[in-house]
Amino acid sequence: MGRPGRAAPGESLYSAAAGREICAAVAAGRSLMSVCGEPGRPHRTTIRNWERSHPEFAEALRSAYREARVSVRMRDRQRAAERALRPPPRRGGKASGYTRALGEAICARLVEGESLTAIGRDPDMPCYGTILAWVKRHPAFEDMYVAARAAQAERLTDEARDLAAAATMADVPVSRLRFDVLRWLAARVAAKKYEARLETALAIREAEAAEMAAREAGSGGTGAGGAADGAPRQVVFTVTRFERGPDGRVLAAPPRDAGEAQAWVESTGRPYATGVGPNGEIRPPMDTPEGWARRDAYVAAVERAASERRAGRRR
Repeated sequence: MGRPGRAAPGESLYSAAAGREICAAVAAGRSLMSVCGEPGRPHRTTIRNWERSHPEFAEALRSAYREARVSVRMRDRQRAAERALRPPPRRGGKASGYTRALGEAICARLVEGESLTAIGRDPDMPCYGTILAWVKRHPAFEDMYVAARAAQAERLTDEARDLAAAATMADVPVSRLRFDVLRWLAARVAAKKYEARLETALAIREAEAAEMAAREAGSGGTGAGGAADGAPRQVVFTVTRFERGPDGRVLAAPPRDAGEAQAWVESTGRPYATGVGPNGEIRPPMDTPEGWARRDAYVAAVERAASERRAGRRR
Protein backbone atom coordinates (compact mmCIF):
# COMPACT_ATOMS: atom_id res chain seq x y z
CA MET A 1 0.00 0.00 0.00
CA GLY A 2 1.38 3.44 -0.92
CA ARG A 3 1.99 6.39 1.35
CA PRO A 4 -0.86 8.86 2.10
CA GLY A 5 -1.23 11.41 -0.69
CA ARG A 6 0.38 9.12 -3.22
CA ALA A 7 -1.38 6.78 -5.56
CA ALA A 8 -0.85 3.09 -5.13
CA PRO A 9 0.81 1.29 -8.02
CA GLY A 10 -1.64 1.13 -10.87
CA GLU A 11 -3.92 3.81 -9.35
CA SER A 12 -4.40 7.49 -10.33
CA LEU A 13 -5.33 10.47 -8.15
CA TYR A 14 -6.72 12.34 -11.16
CA SER A 15 -10.19 13.83 -10.87
CA ALA A 16 -12.13 16.19 -13.09
CA ALA A 17 -12.25 18.80 -10.30
CA ALA A 18 -8.47 18.70 -9.83
CA GLY A 19 -8.00 19.02 -13.59
CA ARG A 20 -10.30 22.07 -13.76
CA GLU A 21 -8.44 23.79 -10.91
CA ILE A 22 -5.08 23.26 -12.61
CA CYS A 23 -6.39 24.49 -15.98
CA ALA A 24 -7.98 27.56 -14.39
CA ALA A 25 -4.69 28.49 -12.71
CA VAL A 26 -2.78 28.07 -15.99
CA ALA A 27 -5.35 30.12 -17.92
CA ALA A 28 -4.96 32.91 -15.35
CA GLY A 29 -1.32 33.22 -16.36
CA ARG A 30 0.43 31.07 -13.78
CA SER A 31 3.14 28.66 -14.80
CA LEU A 32 2.67 24.94 -14.35
CA MET A 33 5.70 24.85 -12.05
CA SER A 34 4.17 27.39 -9.66
CA VAL A 35 0.87 25.50 -9.65
CA CYS A 36 2.61 22.22 -8.86
CA GLY A 37 4.58 23.88 -6.07
CA GLU A 38 1.46 24.44 -3.97
CA PRO A 39 0.85 22.01 -1.11
CA GLY A 40 -1.39 19.12 -2.09
CA ARG A 41 -0.77 19.57 -5.82
CA PRO A 42 0.64 16.73 -7.93
CA HIS A 43 4.12 16.85 -9.40
CA ARG A 44 4.67 18.04 -12.96
CA THR A 45 5.52 14.50 -14.00
CA THR A 46 2.17 13.35 -12.65
CA ILE A 47 0.37 16.03 -14.64
CA ARG A 48 2.19 14.95 -17.79
CA ASN A 49 1.07 11.40 -17.10
CA TRP A 50 -2.49 12.69 -16.66
CA GLU A 51 -2.26 14.33 -20.08
CA ARG A 52 -1.34 11.01 -21.66
CA SER A 53 -3.95 8.98 -19.81
CA HIS A 54 -6.83 11.50 -19.87
CA PRO A 55 -7.34 13.10 -23.32
CA GLU A 56 -10.04 15.47 -22.06
CA PHE A 57 -7.61 16.89 -19.50
CA ALA A 58 -4.89 17.25 -22.13
CA GLU A 59 -7.24 19.22 -24.39
CA ALA A 60 -8.40 21.44 -21.50
CA LEU A 61 -4.78 22.15 -20.51
CA ARG A 62 -3.86 23.10 -24.09
CA SER A 63 -6.85 25.47 -24.20
CA ALA A 64 -5.72 26.99 -20.90
CA TYR A 65 -2.24 27.60 -22.35
CA ARG A 66 -3.75 29.28 -25.44
CA GLU A 67 -5.98 31.47 -23.30
CA ALA A 68 -3.01 32.49 -21.16
CA ARG A 69 -0.96 33.43 -24.25
CA VAL A 70 -3.83 35.50 -25.65
CA SER A 71 -4.24 37.30 -22.32
CA VAL A 72 -0.53 38.09 -22.22
CA ARG A 73 -0.58 39.45 -25.77
CA MET A 74 -3.64 41.60 -25.07
CA ARG A 75 -2.06 42.96 -21.90
CA ASP A 76 1.16 43.78 -23.74
CA ARG A 77 -0.74 45.57 -26.49
CA GLN A 78 -2.71 47.60 -23.98
CA ARG A 79 0.45 48.64 -22.18
CA ALA A 80 2.09 49.59 -25.48
CA ALA A 81 -0.93 51.71 -26.42
CA GLU A 82 -0.85 53.47 -23.05
CA ARG A 83 2.86 54.18 -23.45
CA ALA A 84 2.24 55.60 -26.94
CA LEU A 85 -0.37 58.01 -25.59
CA ARG A 86 1.90 59.33 -22.86
CA PRO A 87 4.17 62.25 -23.83
CA PRO A 88 7.83 61.33 -23.96
CA PRO A 89 9.57 61.97 -20.63
CA ARG A 90 12.02 64.82 -20.38
CA ARG A 91 15.46 63.46 -19.75
CA GLY A 92 17.29 65.14 -16.95
CA GLY A 93 14.21 66.83 -15.46
CA LYS A 94 10.99 66.10 -13.67
CA ALA A 95 7.88 64.96 -15.53
CA SER A 96 5.45 67.56 -16.85
CA GLY A 97 2.59 68.50 -14.57
CA TYR A 98 0.27 69.37 -17.43
CA THR A 99 -3.31 68.18 -17.31
CA ARG A 100 -6.22 69.05 -19.55
CA ALA A 101 -8.15 70.53 -16.64
CA LEU A 102 -5.26 72.85 -15.79
CA GLY A 103 -4.93 73.87 -19.44
CA GLU A 104 -8.63 74.67 -19.66
CA ALA A 105 -8.39 76.77 -16.47
CA ILE A 106 -5.51 78.79 -17.94
CA CYS A 107 -7.36 79.37 -21.22
CA ALA A 108 -10.54 80.37 -19.38
CA ARG A 109 -8.64 83.08 -17.50
CA LEU A 110 -7.11 84.30 -20.75
CA VAL A 111 -10.56 84.61 -22.30
CA GLU A 112 -11.67 86.68 -19.30
CA GLY A 113 -8.96 89.21 -20.20
CA GLU A 114 -6.32 88.25 -17.64
CA SER A 115 -2.73 88.47 -18.83
CA LEU A 116 -0.48 85.42 -18.97
CA THR A 117 1.94 87.20 -16.64
CA ALA A 118 -0.76 87.57 -13.98
CA ILE A 119 -1.74 83.92 -14.37
CA GLY A 120 1.90 82.88 -13.94
CA ARG A 121 2.12 84.84 -10.68
CA ASP A 122 -0.77 82.86 -9.20
CA PRO A 123 0.67 80.35 -6.67
CA ASP A 124 -1.84 77.72 -7.85
CA MET A 125 -0.77 78.06 -11.48
CA PRO A 126 2.45 77.18 -13.33
CA CYS A 127 4.86 79.99 -14.07
CA TYR A 128 4.91 81.98 -17.29
CA GLY A 129 7.72 79.96 -18.90
CA THR A 130 6.11 76.64 -18.03
CA ILE A 131 2.84 77.63 -19.71
CA LEU A 132 4.66 78.60 -22.91
CA ALA A 133 6.59 75.32 -22.78
CA TRP A 134 3.30 73.43 -22.51
CA VAL A 135 2.05 75.25 -25.60
CA LYS A 136 5.00 73.85 -27.57
CA ARG A 137 4.90 70.39 -26.03
CA HIS A 138 1.16 69.57 -26.01
CA PRO A 139 -0.70 70.03 -29.33
CA ALA A 140 -4.12 69.87 -27.66
CA PHE A 141 -3.18 72.67 -25.28
CA GLU A 142 -1.73 74.67 -28.16
CA ASP A 143 -5.10 74.56 -29.95
CA MET A 144 -6.90 75.70 -26.79
CA TYR A 145 -4.34 78.45 -26.22
CA VAL A 146 -4.67 79.84 -29.76
CA ALA A 147 -8.48 79.86 -29.50
CA ALA A 148 -8.30 81.56 -26.09
CA ARG A 149 -5.99 84.26 -27.43
CA ALA A 150 -8.37 84.94 -30.33
CA ALA A 151 -11.28 85.28 -27.89
CA GLN A 152 -9.13 87.53 -25.71
CA ALA A 153 -8.50 89.82 -28.69
CA GLU A 154 -12.24 90.12 -29.23
CA ARG A 155 -12.69 91.01 -25.57
CA LEU A 156 -9.99 93.66 -25.73
CA THR A 157 -11.64 95.13 -28.81
CA ASP A 158 -14.97 95.30 -27.00
CA GLU A 159 -13.33 96.95 -24.00
CA ALA A 160 -11.76 99.55 -26.28
CA ARG A 161 -15.14 100.23 -27.85
CA ASP A 162 -16.80 100.61 -24.44
CA LEU A 163 -14.01 102.90 -23.29
CA ALA A 164 -14.39 105.13 -26.33
CA ALA A 165 -18.16 105.28 -25.86
CA ALA A 166 -17.81 106.30 -22.20
CA ALA A 167 -15.14 108.96 -22.80
CA THR A 168 -15.91 112.56 -21.82
CA MET A 169 -14.21 115.85 -22.55
CA ALA A 170 -12.60 115.77 -19.11
CA ASP A 171 -10.84 112.43 -19.57
CA VAL A 172 -10.16 112.35 -23.31
CA PRO A 173 -6.32 112.15 -22.97
CA VAL A 174 -6.42 109.29 -20.46
CA SER A 175 -9.17 107.46 -22.33
CA ARG A 176 -7.27 107.88 -25.58
CA LEU A 177 -4.15 106.36 -24.03
CA ARG A 178 -6.07 103.40 -22.62
CA PHE A 179 -7.87 102.97 -25.94
CA ASP A 180 -4.58 102.88 -27.84
CA VAL A 181 -3.11 100.33 -25.43
CA LEU A 182 -6.14 98.04 -25.75
CA ARG A 183 -6.08 98.35 -29.51
CA TRP A 184 -2.36 97.60 -29.60
CA LEU A 185 -2.88 94.53 -27.42
CA ALA A 186 -5.66 93.29 -29.69
CA ALA A 187 -3.36 93.70 -32.68
CA ARG A 188 -0.57 91.77 -30.98
CA VAL A 189 -2.83 88.95 -29.77
CA ALA A 190 -4.69 88.54 -33.08
CA ALA A 191 -2.23 90.03 -35.53
CA LYS A 192 -3.83 88.65 -38.70
CA LYS A 193 -7.15 90.27 -37.89
CA TYR A 194 -6.20 93.61 -36.37
CA GLU A 195 -2.63 94.50 -37.33
CA ALA A 196 -3.47 96.09 -40.69
CA ARG A 197 -6.21 98.17 -39.07
CA LEU A 198 -3.86 99.27 -36.31
CA GLU A 199 -1.15 100.34 -38.73
CA THR A 200 -3.68 102.32 -40.75
CA ALA A 201 -4.92 104.01 -37.58
CA LEU A 202 -1.35 104.82 -36.53
CA ALA A 203 -0.64 106.27 -39.94
CA ILE A 204 -3.73 108.45 -39.62
CA ARG A 205 -2.57 109.55 -36.17
CA GLU A 206 0.88 110.44 -37.51
CA ALA A 207 -0.62 112.37 -40.41
CA GLU A 208 -2.89 114.29 -38.04
CA ALA A 209 0.05 115.11 -35.77
CA ALA A 210 2.14 116.28 -38.71
CA GLU A 211 -0.71 118.42 -39.99
CA MET A 212 -1.25 119.96 -36.56
CA ALA A 213 2.47 120.69 -36.20
CA ALA A 214 2.48 122.35 -39.60
CA ARG A 215 -0.50 124.49 -38.64
CA GLU A 216 1.11 125.52 -35.38
CA ALA A 217 4.35 126.39 -37.14
CA GLY A 218 2.51 128.43 -39.77
CA SER A 219 0.23 130.24 -37.32
CA GLY A 220 2.93 131.38 -34.93
CA GLY A 221 2.20 129.17 -31.96
CA THR A 222 -1.50 128.64 -32.35
CA GLY A 223 -3.00 125.20 -32.55
CA ALA A 224 -5.78 123.75 -34.62
CA GLY A 225 -8.58 126.21 -35.06
CA GLY A 226 -6.29 129.11 -34.10
CA ALA A 227 -6.34 128.39 -30.37
CA ALA A 228 -3.34 129.69 -28.48
CA ASP A 229 -1.07 127.35 -26.52
CA GLY A 230 -2.68 126.43 -23.23
CA ALA A 231 -6.15 127.40 -24.41
CA PRO A 232 -8.84 124.71 -24.52
CA ARG A 233 -9.19 122.99 -27.86
CA GLN A 234 -12.34 121.65 -29.38
CA VAL A 235 -12.53 117.88 -29.88
CA VAL A 236 -15.14 116.70 -32.36
CA PHE A 237 -16.38 113.10 -32.43
CA THR A 238 -18.34 111.85 -35.41
CA VAL A 239 -20.84 109.16 -34.44
CA THR A 240 -22.72 107.17 -37.05
CA ARG A 241 -25.99 105.55 -36.06
CA PHE A 242 -27.96 103.03 -38.04
CA GLU A 243 -31.71 102.93 -38.48
CA ARG A 244 -34.01 100.60 -40.32
CA GLY A 245 -36.12 102.29 -42.98
CA PRO A 246 -39.76 101.58 -43.82
CA ASP A 247 -38.69 99.08 -46.48
CA GLY A 248 -36.37 97.24 -44.07
CA ARG A 249 -33.20 98.78 -45.45
CA VAL A 250 -30.45 99.74 -42.99
CA LEU A 251 -29.75 103.49 -43.18
CA ALA A 252 -26.70 105.33 -41.83
CA ALA A 253 -27.34 108.49 -39.82
CA PRO A 254 -25.76 110.70 -40.95
CA PRO A 255 -25.02 109.42 -44.47
CA ARG A 256 -21.31 109.04 -45.10
CA ASP A 257 -21.40 109.26 -48.88
CA ALA A 258 -23.72 109.97 -51.78
CA GLY A 259 -24.87 106.36 -51.97
CA GLU A 260 -26.05 106.35 -48.35
CA ALA A 261 -27.76 109.72 -48.86
CA GLN A 262 -29.61 108.32 -51.88
CA ALA A 263 -30.65 105.30 -49.80
CA TRP A 264 -32.57 107.64 -47.49
CA VAL A 265 -34.49 109.06 -50.43
CA GLU A 266 -35.31 105.62 -51.82
CA SER A 267 -36.34 104.17 -48.46
CA THR A 268 -38.22 107.08 -46.84
CA GLY A 269 -39.20 109.12 -49.88
CA ARG A 270 -37.37 112.21 -48.61
CA PRO A 271 -33.76 113.30 -48.05
CA TYR A 272 -31.97 112.85 -44.76
CA ALA A 273 -32.80 115.65 -42.32
CA THR A 274 -30.90 116.72 -39.22
CA GLY A 275 -32.83 116.71 -35.96
CA VAL A 276 -34.84 114.16 -34.03
CA GLY A 277 -36.35 111.10 -35.67
CA PRO A 278 -39.90 109.80 -35.20
CA ASN A 279 -38.76 107.50 -32.38
CA GLY A 280 -36.75 110.13 -30.56
CA GLU A 281 -33.40 109.18 -32.10
CA ILE A 282 -30.91 112.00 -32.70
CA ARG A 283 -29.85 112.57 -36.29
CA PRO A 284 -26.51 114.46 -36.50
CA PRO A 285 -25.73 116.91 -39.30
CA MET A 286 -24.69 115.45 -42.62
CA ASP A 287 -21.40 116.39 -44.27
CA THR A 288 -21.29 117.97 -47.71
CA PRO A 289 -20.22 116.11 -50.87
CA GLU A 290 -17.02 118.17 -50.84
CA GLY A 291 -16.33 116.99 -47.30
CA TRP A 292 -16.92 113.39 -48.34
CA ALA A 293 -14.47 113.75 -51.18
CA ARG A 294 -11.80 115.29 -48.94
CA ARG A 295 -12.27 112.57 -46.35
CA ASP A 296 -12.11 109.74 -48.90
CA ALA A 297 -8.97 111.19 -50.47
CA TYR A 298 -7.35 111.62 -47.07
CA VAL A 299 -8.16 108.07 -45.94
CA ALA A 300 -6.96 106.63 -49.26
CA ALA A 301 -3.66 108.49 -48.96
CA VAL A 302 -3.15 107.33 -45.40
CA GLU A 303 -3.96 103.71 -46.24
CA ARG A 304 -1.57 103.87 -49.17
CA ALA A 305 1.18 105.20 -46.90
CA ALA A 306 0.51 102.46 -44.36
CA SER A 307 0.65 99.82 -47.10
CA GLU A 308 3.96 101.18 -48.37
CA ARG A 309 5.36 101.17 -44.86
CA ARG A 310 4.35 97.53 -44.35
CA ALA A 311 5.88 96.57 -47.69
CA GLY A 312 9.13 98.32 -46.78
CA ARG A 313 9.27 96.58 -43.43
CA ARG A 314 8.85 93.15 -45.06
CA ARG A 315 11.75 93.87 -47.39
